[in-house]
Amino acid sequence: MLDSHPNIVCGPELKAIHLVAMAFATMHRAFGANLKDHYDISDERLAEIFGEQIRALLDPYLRKSGKPRIAEKTPQNIDVFPFLYHLLPGSPLIHVVRDGRDVVCSLLAQTWDNPLTGNALAYTQDAGKAAAFWVSTMTNAKPMRGRAYAGVYAEVRYEDLVLRPEPTLRRLLQFVGEPWDPAVLRFDRQPHDLPATEAGSRDVNRPLHAASIGRWQRDLSARDKAVVKEIAGPTLLELGYCVDLGW
Repeated sequence: MLDSHPNIVCGPELKAIHLVAMAFATMHRAFGANLKDHYDISDERLAEIFGEQIRALLDPYLRKSGKPRIAEKTPQNIDVFPFLYHLLPGSPLIHVVRDGRDVVCSLLAQTWDNPLTGNALAYTQDAGKAAAFWVSTMTNAKPMRGRAYAGVYAEVRYEDLVLRPEPTLRRLLQFVGEPWDPAVLRFDRQPHDLPATEAGSRDVNRPLHAASIGRWQRDLSARDKAVVKEIAGPTLLELGYCVDLGW
């Protein structure tokens, strides 16, 4: 949707930003004092250095697009939002939140491997591990809802994007400082640079549909529902995805 906006390009997942952010966090924690004392590299300058690395990775694609802004959508970015707040100051950080039960169904349908080991990712093989992965992500994102991040962090419900796309996208574009453009609603009729290896690529050329909302009711077995309820139930309640655990 954002890639369809005339001012924003959003291409294939870069898959490297969280690695740069974690390298920054590790260096700052282990050697920050040494860098300040002996190399005159302040915490702020260290953040600038790693932020420059991220921009250097994104800039070739941005220049090729001819657009003024780039959005990067690798899912793992959410885990390093607190670091990106310092590495890319002022950059909007957008978290798309979805019903964890449907997330479990989506994860179990994937055939993703760990790129370092070649082994299948555990959370694509087991409903309990998938539920725990979703809960961990939601838990890690909690600090971002604090006042300090109010100007740069926003949550968008997947369900709102599907069922109420125009008002949801109007709010999002206003948040990131871009004018409304109806092209974002016609994303399925525009070309996009999306590899087949990304889970959502197959849906980009189709109009919005609600078939995946509530898919857990038909796709999860009774056993898997019980496992997901045990692990993710409190978080689902907290986020308002259920009013009780009677499902």
